[in-house]
Order: sequence, then structure tokens, then C-alpha cells
Amino acid sequence: MYISQDINQVLGSLGVTTNGLSDNDIEKRIKQYGYNEFPEKKRSLILLFLSQFNDVMVYILIVALGISVAMPFFENGGQPHAESFIDAGVIAAILILNAILGFVQEYKAEEAIAMLKKLTAPHSRVRRNGVEAVLESRLVLPGDIIIIEAGDRIAADGRLIRESQIRMNESSLTGETTAVDKTTDALPRGKYPIADQKNMLFAGTLVTNGNGEYVVTSTAIHTELGKIAKLVSDTEFPETPLQRKMKQLGMLLGGVVLFMCAIVFSIGIMREMPVGDILLMAVSLAVSAVPEGLPAVVTVCLAMGVRRMAKANALVRRLESLETLGSVSVICADKTGTITENKMKVMDSWTLKGESEELLAQIGASCNRAQLPDIGDPTEIGLLQFGSQLKADRLEIDTELVPFSSEEKYMQTQHGKQVFLKGAPEKIVELSGKPHEQLLEQNHAFAKKGLRVLACAVSENKKIKIVGLIAMADPPRKTVTSAIEKAANAGIRTVMITGDNLVTAKAIAAKVGIHGEAMHGSELDAISEQDLAAKLTTVSVFARVSPEHKLKILNAFKLRGEIVAMTGDGVNDAPALKGAHVGVAMGKVGTEVAREAASIVLADDKYETMIAAVSEGRRIYDNIKKFVLYLLRANFDELLFIGTALFVGLPLPYLPLHILWINLMTDGLPALALGMEPAEKDIMNRPPRPASEHLLDGEWGRLVFSSFFAFGMAFVFFLWKLSIGLDIVIARTETLTLAVLFELCLAFSTRSRRPIWEIGIFSNRWMIGATLIPFAAQFVLLYSPLRELFHLGYIPIIDWLEIAAMVTFAFLVFEIIKYIPNNKTSK
Repeated sequence: MYISQDINQVLGSLGVTTNGLSDNDIEKRIKQYGYNEFPEKKRSLILLFLSQFNDVMVYILIVALGISVAMPFFENGGQPHAESFIDAGVIAAILILNAILGFVQEYKAEEAIAMLKKLTAPHSRVRRNGVEAVLESRLVLPGDIIIIEAGDRIAADGRLIRESQIRMNESSLTGETTAVDKTTDALPRGKYPIADQKNMLFAGTLVTNGNGEYVVTSTAIHTELGKIAKLVSDTEFPETPLQRKMKQLGMLLGGVVLFMCAIVFSIGIMREMPVGDILLMAVSLAVSAVPEGLPAVVTVCLAMGVRRMAKANALVRRLESLETLGSVSVICADKTGTITENKMKVMDSWTLKGESEELLAQIGASCNRAQLPDIGDPTEIGLLQFGSQLKADRLEIDTELVPFSSEEKYMQTQHGKQVFLKGAPEKIVELSGKPHEQLLEQNHAFAKKGLRVLACAVSENKKIKIVGLIAMADPPRKTVTSAIEKAANAGIRTVMITGDNLVTAKAIAAKVGIHGEAMHGSELDAISEQDLAAKLTTVSVFARVSPEHKLKILNAFKLRGEIVAMTGDGVNDAPALKGAHVGVAMGKVGTEVAREAASIVLADDKYETMIAAVSEGRRIYDNIKKFVLYLLRANFDELLFIGTALFVGLPLPYLPLHILWINLMTDGLPALALGMEPAEKDIMNRPPRPASEHLLDGEWGRLVFSSFFAFGMAFVFFLWKLSIGLDIVIARTETLTLAVLFELCLAFSTRSRRPIWEIGIFSNRWMIGATLIPFAAQFVLLYSPLRELFHLGYIPIIDWLEIAAMVTFAFLVFEIIKYIPNNKTSK
């Protein structure tokens, strides 16, 4: 309401005079409004750590841990030995390791609000009781009179009541690079976006020119900055596709475990088995069903991807977001700082007949208060760079005859005997007293391209002679067009969002190859998210948007089932960055708030770096799919083996500790090596995978066949060893060794749908070491004191040959069946 009121009405509404608040007012308003600071919302570190256990697979292991702890008390006459708790110790170590990994990754995920605090001015010059004093900005109250000058950061929202050439840099809130002229005049009644509220100042923005006073109208969370802080705080990081798929997998495994354990308990009760034996079987089933190393392997695989992307200038703050990038179908790109350079540059110029471009550049550089490299108004810095490029001499200002202001719309300076002018073309033409129709036509042509136009002139004998026009813009980044094209080839649509005006937005979009209709922020106010979702098939450009608009656009895309990446660099981008499936902030020009709210930070601010990150995300997903398939193939055959042995009344083929050895020591390193597989050549020429795709889509056939084949082979082998009178300890030892060697070969087979002799054994050198180490570890286990700890025996040489022959046969079968046609190609 303050926008449309004159100064006296504003002061009256706030119950204050130009002398500021009285002592009585201060006391009352502190009670009414509180301090000018954002409330802290800290997560308990203990709760953050405990939240890492909120996973179905972890629940299964916790139950297995409980049974493992209880089981020794039902054995040995209720007198447990220390070695009886080895299984429990290993399971507990796995649980704690996984929790620590997750805790470390999430520890810094909630820092955006703290960064917002740093944006507000630490101190403000305030007038109270007619006396000026410097106070902490947290003590500023509604009704306070704040005195400001160039270089000050605004402490709270307020209405300007006195100004002298005030210009503001509001890019952190609006995304607009151009400094904004301010006025004390009341505006007509209506609803204005932040960029058009010319008589208001906003917390966190910067005074680039002039001086003045404003009366505080809003503090803390009631400011525009505070509203963004609340949006950031209220916006949760969405569940990533990988998290969702891992949860689905956990539910599947949980169901299998419950079903199998129910059968085990039924069999145990029917056979009147001892409680200790029933518990042992239950733990064995639970441990065999759950790939204990899977969460850690996923985390390590993502962390390796993070290291690779760091070398390519993409810094990943949330591990899961890197994989999510691989399934992104829409990129909502902020214009300023992402599509464009966030710097005003001279894009074109035009001179009247007989005038030189060098003089044009000299006027722009001399009639100028900025300093290189980056002190002052962004437009004036661009003019200085233009003058430097043309080697135009910059003349010192003797007198600033007319400072630039929103009312005057031009600047006039004296340099010795010379007088220069620059400003709005219409104003300079008016001052010249001539029609200059050709110049105005050229001005219109520049404006249609979305360029900001300044006219330059000299004053000779009190007559103004126009030299020409300088057309400026925040230009697109050089490589952004090719990056958008690469994204399109990968089935990813780019949508541009900006706080800038509609004409400029459409012009920039056309230049970089973003095609489609454009929508103004006022239209977004009048439409529901559901209706907006229907329009998103044709709309690709949004102008004059607020932080709330960005969230609305984001939610509309989510309603369409899209996986959305959102880029940005300003404070106004923070809520959308946090709410997107993947938030991507600019590292160089981005605010600290944007960087903290984002999942990924581009250190070089290049759009193509994000496209490279998409490629890495797709590679990581492909490899996660491979090692999940590998671990489940290995675990399911163990589950079938143990379940069948229990059903037919055979002794347990593996003890729980044996299964943990297979799942962690044997399977862990090969699974990590699968995470290092090189990317497929066509990885950026295929569309994004559907959000509904299951982690194992297209792989169930391989999973079922390999699990039953391995189970059948191991079951026959174990049964044969028992039938020839082999001691149960030796039979378990040989069966365990068969399983270990088979799973090492299975890792090679899982690398691709093509046979190993086509892709090459050494094309992934990590796999060589990842299989040799577990192979050597198996020898150490069998021929060291560890053998007794694991309840294992000695294997004769001839039996080693039998095991090798069976593993070789199984490996050849798995490779040969790859020639059978399959509708799903290898990822």
C-alpha cells in the first residue's frame, strides 16, 4: 500500500515523523515486531544421524542384528562366548558405516538461511528522536528512518522519502543486471513486481549511486528477502529418482525376507527345532537377502562421480543429485548469469553521418562515474570497457553538471572546455531541439532486439550535437547455444526464466535457440498450477517472475511428471533451487545463498558444464544399475540355496558370517569396479529415462536365470559333497569357495550385454584389481588362523580343479546366452 501513498501518507501510516521513532515507540515496536533477523531452524545432529537408519534394508539388518545378539544366549547352555558375537559385530559395523556416510553428506544441506543472514547489512545509520546513530541492523524497526549512501546494503524493506540520484543494484532479488533508478514519487495504484517498485528499497540490495533516506516498512521475515528465506526453509529437498528406486528395492527385499522367515519359523515349529537353530536360520535368510554393501557402494560410486565432475568444474553438494541429473527432462535456466554473462556489454553502436565511433566511445567512458574493473553501475562499467576496446581517451570530470536521475534521464559532465551528455535517446533528442527521425528509428530497431540504448552528445556553444547511439545488453554466453542444442539432442528441453522484461527475454531466447511462447509474471498470478501445467507444452520463456512464480513453474512441471533441473545465481533463485529435483547454482557470479540452496555448483558458470554433468549422471545410473544387478544376482542365489536347504532338511550350506564374507569382501570391490565402467558412446543421444522406470527394468530375465543357474550349480555341488561323506565343515568350505570364485566371474559378465571378448577384459582396469584382491583374500582366509574363526576347513588340490571347472563352465554359459536377442539394449 505504501507504493501508491505520498511521503506524508506513508509516515502517517507508520505513525512516525522524519525525526524517527521516539523511545516509547521503540519499546512498543520491539515487543510488536521483534528483532530484524531470521529465526534459526537448526536440525539436531543426533536426529540427523538417526535419520540415516530410516531405510527398509537397514530395518532388516537391525532385526538381524537383534537376533544375532540374542542367538548366543540360546546356545551353549545359555553361556555365550565372545566369538559368538562376531556376526552381530560385523552387522553393527555395516549399519554404523552407512549411517556415518549419509550423515557427513547431509550435514551442510541446511545452510541457506545462515547465508541469507550474511546478506543483510551488519550496521545501519538510523535517526531516532531527531538524532542520528549507527546501530546493528538487527535492531532496526518498522518506522525507523535510515540514512543511506553509495556502497550501503539495505537492512530492511522501506519507502524512499528523500533521494539524490539514488540507483540500486537489485540483481540478487530480481535477476536484472541493470541498476535501477529510484524515486520518492507515489506510483498509481496496482500490483507491481519487485523490479517495478521504483519508490521502494529492499533488504539485501545495494546502493550503487547517490544518497537519501527511507522509512522502514517491513523487517525480518516480512521483508522480500525474509519471504525468500521462508520459502527456502519451507521447501524440502525432493526425493530423488534414485532414492525412490532404492526404496522400492528395499520394500521388495523386505517382502522377500518376511515371506522366507515366516516359512522358516513354520518349518522350525513343525519340526520342533531348538529356538537357537530357528534364529540361526532366520539370520542366515535375512543376511543372504540383503546386499549389505549396496548403500555404501552407491555412496562411493556417486562420490567417485563427484570427484570426476569437480575436475570438470561441477561441484556436487548432494550425492544423489548427480545421478538425478541423468534423468532430467527439463532444465529451467535463469537468464541472468546462466544464459547470459551477468555483465552489461556494448553489443552495437550507430553514429550520425560524419561522426566517429571513437568520439562516441569517449563520451560513454568520460561521462561516467564507474571505475574498472567492476566498481560502479554495471552499465557504466560496460561503457568503460567499450572505450578501452576502441582506445578512446577517458577525460577527467571537472564538474558533473547534471547527475543521472530517473527524473532527468540523462547525465551531463564538463571536461575542461568540453561538455558531454549521455542518456535516454528521446531525452537527448529533446535537448538537441531537432527531430532526428533516423536516430529514433535506429533506437526503435535496437529496442526491438531487447537492447538498452543510450544516446551520446557533445555541447558546443550551448548547442547540443548528437554523435550517435550505443546499444547494450547482458549478452548470452558464447557456448550456451551449442549446450542447449546438445541438451535437445539428449531429449532435454531448456526453458528460460527471468525477472527481466518480456521483450528482452524473448530476444535473448531467440538468440540462444529457445523456441516457444513467452509468458509474463502477471499471467502466472492469474493461473492455477494445473492450468499452467497444460500450457507448458508451448511456453518456453517466462519474464518478470518472482521467487513464488519460480516455485509455481517448478511445481507445474512436476505435475507433468518431469524431472526438473533449475539453475540460478541470485537470492531470488534459492527457493526454486532447493525445491527442484536438481538445483544448479553459478559459482563465480552466484550469491552464497544460491550456492548453499543448490545441489550442484558450476565453478566456471558454463551451461555446457551442466550438460557434461548430465552425461556423467547418465553414466552413473547405468553403472548403478549394473552393480545392483550384480549384487542381487549374487544374493538371490544365496537366498534360494539357503531356503531350499532348510526346506528339504539339509544342514545350512553357509553360516551368517560366510554370507557376510561373500556379500562384503567378495562382492564389494567388483561392485565398485562396475561403478567405474566407461560411458556408452550413445549416452547423450538417447532420451531421458522415464521417472517411473524401475531400477531393474529389462534385467529381470538375467537376474532370474543367473540366480537359478548359480543356485542349481551350488546346490548340486553341496549335495554331492555331502553324499560322498564329506565332513559338513569341508563341504561348506568348498561350497563357499565355489560361490566366491563364481561371483568374481559374474562381475565380469555383468559389465555389458555384449560378451566379454567383444568389450575386452582390460577395458575396465579397475575390475582386474577388484577381482584379484578378493581372490587372494579367499586364499588367506583358507590358509591362515582365520579359517578356524570362520569355521572352515582345508580344500584338497583335486577339489580346487573341480571348483575351477564348474566356475569356467558357468561363466561360458552366461557369456554365450548374451547372443540371445533382447528388446532392451545394454545401458
